Amino acid sequence: MILYLISELDVGGAETALFNLVTHLDRQRFGRPVVACLWGRGEVGRWLKNAGVEVIYLGGSKAGLPWSVLRVRRLLKSGRFRLIHSFLFHANIVGRIAAAGTGVPAISAIRVMEVDRPLRVTLDRLTHRWAAAETCVSETVRRWSIERGLPAEKLVVTPNGIDCTRPAAPPAGLRRELGLADDAKIALFVGRLHRQKGPDLLLDAAVRLRQRLPGLHFVLAGDGPMAGKLARDAQRAGILPQFHLLGRREDVPSLMADADLFVLPSRWEGMPNAVLEAMAAGLPVAAADVGGCGELVVNGTTGILAAPADAERLADAIAEIAADPALAERMGAAGRERACGEFTVERMVQANEELYERVLGGQPADAAT
Repeated sequence: MILYLISELDVGGAETALFNLVTHLDRQRFGRPVVACLWGRGEVGRWLKNAGVEVIYLGGSKAGLPWSVLRVRRLLKSGRFRLIHSFLFHANIVGRIAAAGTGVPAISAIRVMEVDRPLRVTLDRLTHRWAAAETCVSETVRRWSIERGLPAEKLVVTPNGIDCTRPAAPPAGLRRELGLADDAKIALFVGRLHRQKGPDLLLDAAVRLRQRLPGLHFVLAGDGPMAGKLARDAQRAGILPQFHLLGRREDVPSLMADADLFVLPSRWEGMPNAVLEAMAAGLPVAAADVGGCGELVVNGTTGILAAPADAERLADAIAEIAADPALAERMGAAGRERACGEFTVERMVQANEELYERVLGGQPADAAT
């Protein structure tokens, strides 16, 4: 039996990846998975419960990590678990320390490059000795981790996977909801309104395109610390009629069914699930070439990549796709083919299961890479 440990269970890329992994895991080989959450509950916790997965809510906090270590350590010493696999920074630290000396191997998931967070990088280096292996969501993240002192032999790339067998979601009716013309173009952003995701860069790109493509509307689904400032800056720039902040939405697949293209202007990434979901939905992608974006988006074929933190180049990429419906259609079709051919849930689960077998068999984590 495997214990999966995660910091929280709100909807996000890591949480979605965890859900896909535990609900597709081969239970005959690895038993019934159990998920433990450090703090909060969240929508993904309800998804797991509905799927019949046991969820343990530890009721901890960032300030109470030592208590969380003790609680997880008790779980590992109960004899129920053969392995612990953690997701997100705080869970990785807790999981590694808790597993030390228990005889239960620990695997951590490195899902993003912790840019501008040197303390986190230091803590990763100090605690990696207690991890039998670390999964990296992209080759870019693996290289970045090696450059920062983590041992290459412990790092294994296990990219995200998408379930392309789900029925297509019906459109959300965004144009009607926002009072837009039927032929209005929609560039959709889905993500946390945080500096990492670059919504301010998207606002800059929208201002640059206001006169050039007056029928193009930017729709942002998500919430976060930049929400208030973003709304104020959009109002000051006079772009609000074309720049729509929806807040947090639970109908992202339906929003994608309404959109003409997907935009992700992130400053740093691991391998964004949102881009993978957009590709599976048949949307062309305009994205900053950061992290694993370049491993998903084939520049000029499934979308267009722009230089990181370059609003002008991002605006050009958006304009090229939005102004050419035939190009957008070709890119969208190529993106769906790539996502559903190379980045499936089945491949993601298989990669993790093979790693589990190697770790439980005492082999090097990268033996098959």
